[in-house]
Formats: sequence, structure tokens, C-alpha cells
Amino acid sequence: MKVLVIDALARASGSRYSTFDVVGAGPRVVAGIIKNAGFKTDLKAYELVINKPELLRNYETILISAMSSDKGALSKLLNLIENINYKGKIIVGGPISFEYKELLKNNPRINYVLIGEAEIPLPKLLDNIISGEKVGNVPAVAFKDENGEIKVTSPHIYTPAEIISKNKPWVEIEKSYPDHKVYRYYVEVVRGCSNYFRPIISGIDGLNCIKCFICRKGDLDKRMYCPANIPPGCGFCSVPYMFGPARSRSIDSIVEEINELVGHGAKRIVLSAPDFLDYGRDLLVKPKPLTDPCHPKPNIEMIEALLSSLFEIDRVRNKSVRIFIENIKACLVTEDLAKILGKYLSGTTIHIGLETGDSKYNSLVLGKPISVEHVYKAVKLLKANGLRPYVYLMYGLPLANEKVYRKTLRVISKLSSLGVEKITLYKFVPLPGTAFQNLKPDIKQYSRIISLIKKKVEKYNLLTKTSFIGRKIHVLLLHSNGKYYGYPINHGPTVFVKGLTSPGFSGCEALVEIYDVAPRFLWGKFIRILTC
Repeated sequence: MKVLVIDALARASGSRYSTFDVVGAGPRVVAGIIKNAGFKTDLKAYELVINKPELLRNYETILISAMSSDKGALSKLLNLIENINYKGKIIVGGPISFEYKELLKNNPRINYVLIGEAEIPLPKLLDNIISGEKVGNVPAVAFKDENGEIKVTSPHIYTPAEIISKNKPWVEIEKSYPDHKVYRYYVEVVRGCSNYFRPIISGIDGLNCIKCFICRKGDLDKRMYCPANIPPGCGFCSVPYMFGPARSRSIDSIVEEINELVGHGAKRIVLSAPDFLDYGRDLLVKPKPLTDPCHPKPNIEMIEALLSSLFEIDRVRNKSVRIFIENIKACLVTEDLAKILGKYLSGTTIHIGLETGDSKYNSLVLGKPISVEHVYKAVKLLKANGLRPYVYLMYGLPLANEKVYRKTLRVISKLSSLGVEKITLYKFVPLPGTAFQNLKPDIKQYSRIISLIKKKVEKYNLLTKTSFIGRKIHVLLLHSNGKYYGYPINHGPTVFVKGLTSPGFSGCEALVEIYDVAPRFLWGKFIRILTC
């Protein structure tokens, strides 16, 4: 049986507008699982399939990986499949899988929804498709039975760390993504999250905390389960519920994957984790699960062992390939940790979640272990060691009041004085598998002060970007819709490149001079091609 995996992540209704350069880890992990199980496998980006539907006839089974925000893209793929009268099986997976009831109810062309992690159930499901057996013995699969009723074989399961490490993700990126040398490839180093705190609120849409505080002070095993059935983690985040406590991949498996990605043309690698600083912390509490977000402190030895091993790769060491990390929890940033990150990753960006300027609200309502002071300290340490901190804030969160927003305004001023490179402001969106999944964004009541926060963030982001004017920076070029986008080698805001008209330079590295800025983007004048 020949199997196709379609990467539809972050395609929204079927289009990307500027962030063309991100390749998530999930679809490559899934394609690797299938290939390692002995099936003939291909991985294709959404764009390669939607523009060439005849490709689909070459496969007996199709898997589509998507997020909840990608329902439009999924619908377009399913319509395409229906229009060409495709006869094979359709499996849907990824974060969208937790909405299996809606998917199966509204999309009769979907045969199976694989819920959560794929390492254990997916090979069994494919074997059953070949043999024609029913899927009742396969865990974590949703489907419609003969009577049209939606059935689930079992709850989703969390894959043990040793199995995650044994799987070899797909690395043949030149077959899967157009302009494959431009992308940032996310390489999974940690799966799951250590924050098993929960919102300490009750009487609101099924949230009825009994204040047992097991999730904050109890044994690490006991924190997995809540007597009031409140999902773990920050109230807006689905990672702990969907992917369980943090589990680290082995250093050898990560280095092997990145080495092969580099061999296939990758130039930018993101060490992907809900929190990179969880890497190796699970080993410090083993055999118990890592369900405490801030204790023990980072496993500095493991983090340095990973980074030093990666910098033994020739092209990483000579900086023709760049390594990044993304998200971290501020409570885990220590002076020693910041020095290690600066030693290997100086000049790159790093992202810190704060959400609001009210530490008490963050803790009690959001279930977030991060205080304002944690973030201030982390920003100072990271900047002192050559990193470029970004900070996340949110608006529209449940129970956020005037006081919370006023404190957030003050925090923006303080972050500005500390010199964070960017403040990223998000609107709260309820997601399945979260404590806040049934709550709506609360915006209208506080629209005036939310507007002030938006304006202040936009003003600051525009101010910080003015420092780019006149600078010459290295970018990777991507031609799309008649325009050239430039993605900074060390990450940073997207550059609209002017002065280059031929479409033949996609994938090349170029030197551009920045001449104008906007709160989210830069404009740069093309100077010359550096390498292709």
C-alpha cells in the first residue's frame, strides 16, 4: 500500500500570506512512522497537492495533518478528493483530531480520525486497512460504524519517550516542499508540557475547582488527574491534555535527524518544544512524570550536551546552517542557563509567554506558573547573554477585568524599558482539550482599554524596528505571488524585498538593505545574491 501524508498545518482557509517559511514537526514525524513501518510513503505540502490533484490517484491511503484553525484548507482538500472520485481511505490527524465528532459528522469522506499521537496506533490502523479487518483493536481511532454512529476505540495515548526517540522522522524535504531551502524546519526535541497546574476557579461553565491543590503541591503522579476533571495546563492551552507531560528525545536521534535535514538542503532548524527548557528535566524526576512546571530547575548538562553535539555538525559550526529555539518558561531561566544559551545561540530570538501583567490572575485564573517578575528577570539574563527576547501577551481572556488590563499596560512600558525586541499580542481563542474550551473571548466589555493595549504594542513594535533602517542583513529569498519575501538568517521580521524581479532566485541567500519598517514587517532593497 502506498500512503500520502499531506501537510495542511497553518494553511487556514487554504492560503498563507507571509509566514510561508514554517514547517511543523508533526507531518514529518507521521511520514516517518509510516515509512519506518514498511509502507511506501510520500509527504507533500498542501500547495503541491491542491495545484496538482492527479497526484492523489497514486495512493491507496491519504493522511491529512491539520490544526483546528485549518478547517477551510481541510474542506478544500476533501472537496478535491471527492471531485476526482478518489477510492482510497482518508485519515485525518494532528491537533484537529480532538474535534473528531464534528469532523466525522460534517465530512462523510473521512474514514478515520486518528486522535493524538500516532506512533502506536497508526501502523496498526494501516495494517487493518490492508487486511480489511475492523479497527476495534486499534487505540485512539474515531470512525462511523455501519449505522452511522460515531465510535471511538479508546482515549488518546501518550507515546513513551523511548518510542518517540526510535522513530526516524521524514527528512526528504526536497520532495515535499517547494523552495525547500528557505523553510524553518521544526525538529521535535520535547513532546508534551510540564505545566500541570490548572485554573483555580469554580462556578463557570463546568470549571469547579475544589481547591485540593493536588495539581500544584501533590505528588508528580497525582498531578496527572484532577478530581474536578479540569484539563491540565494553562486554561487556553491544549498541549498537556493532547500530548501529556514533557518527554525528551535522545540526543543521538535529534542530531541524526538534523544532520540528514542539512544534507537534504535545510538551512534553518528550530528545536521544537512547548518549552525548550523542559529538555532533559524529565530525566531528573524519572520514573515519575514531569508535571511540575518550575521544579526541578533546568537540566543544564543535557541542554549543553545537545547544543554542543549539534555544533559538531560542520555546517552548523560554520553558521551556514542556523539553529534556533523558540518557547521557554521564564521561571526556568537561571544565570547559568542563560550563559549556555548565549554560548551557542547568541543573536537569535527566543519567545517567553506572559499573557497578562497581573501575576495573581495568571496563577489563579489561567493556571500559569509565570509571574511578571519571572519574565523581567528572564529578559535581563537572556539579553545580557546576546539573545533577542520576544514576549507574548493575550487579550479577551476569561475573567480578565479592567485591573488586569491596566497592569498589562504597565508591563508593556516595563518590557519596553528592558528592550525586548518584540511584543506579540494574541486574541484568546477557545480550543478543544483546554479548561477554557467552552468560554468565549470577552472583548466588547473592555474594548476601550484593549484598544489602548493594541496601540501601545503596535507603537513599540514599530519603534524597535526602526533600528533596522540602514542595516544590511542576510535573508533567504522566497518568490510568491509575484513578490519576493526575505527571511532573516537569524530569524526576525519578514522583509518585503524590492529591486529583484526575476522569479529564479527563490531559495537563494541575498544581502538586502532595510529602508522602511512597519509594526510587523520590513522593506529591504536588494543588493546582491550571496549563495544559491
